[in-house]
Amino acid sequence: MNGDKYSVFMAHKTFDKDFMLSDTRFCSFEVMLKGAGSWLSLFIPLISAFAFIPLVCDEYEAKSVRFEIFRSSKLCYNLSKFITACLCGGFAVMLGFGLFTLADYALFPNINEYSAELKKTYEEFLVYSYPDLTQNGYGFIILQKLGEMFLYGAVCAAPAIMFTGFIRNKYLVLCIPFFIKYAVSQTCIKLQSQAVSDYNNVDTEMLKISSIFNPDALSYLSDFGNDKKLVLIYNGALLFSAAVIYLITQSRRLDSGE
Repeated sequence: MNGDKYSVFMAHKTFDKDFMLSDTRFCSFEVMLKGAGSWLSLFIPLISAFAFIPLVCDEYEAKSVRFEIFRSSKLCYNLSKFITACLCGGFAVMLGFGLFTLADYALFPNINEYSAELKKTYEEFLVYSYPDLTQNGYGFIILQKLGEMFLYGAVCAAPAIMFTGFIRNKYLVLCIPFFIKYAVSQTCIKLQSQAVSDYNNVDTEMLKISSIFNPDALSYLSDFGNDKKLVLIYNGALLFSAAVIYLITQSRRLDSGE
């Protein structure tokens, strides 16, 4: 390996199976874990929101909202719309990642195809992030990862539906959360780099806080160990705050959302 970085498809095209079987970084499970980063983390606000934002904004443009509100109530209608949007975002990301996982397992070697020595070394390293590996197996971890991706998509969808409370332009609604997430992510990365700039005096507190506040934390939730609860609490607070802002904004509109 020369230090170059390869995409999944470039790696499959460049290296033959014999070469892949000499390094567990090419096993299908490891590729699946790495697939949660890179371009997905950059475009997650667009992917999670695109499943519903065009429909929501077009619904307001069609002036049909008042008929739907009158069938229930403003609060029920808006709350159900917020919950549905988060579910759509979560399922969109989870299903997309599931398809990627299927393709990954079809293209790359299974961990069981590696030598016993390489497999043992890999699992000894992996057990630090996934203590239940030996008891539950790889299938359980894959399901756990899909659950993490669902939460990742659901939380990333919340800002988009929140912005529809006061913005009707679907392009702005899609792009504003994208830029906000990018700014927060880059800030967290810089804080993490600053925290470890002095190897003899690592600022563990800053490293911990910036990791928890990172918008991509849910995509690698299993790596947090005992701090998982803090990540879930923080993202739950963000989700709740977005819901409150959206419901208050919509309830104060006198035009039934039009």
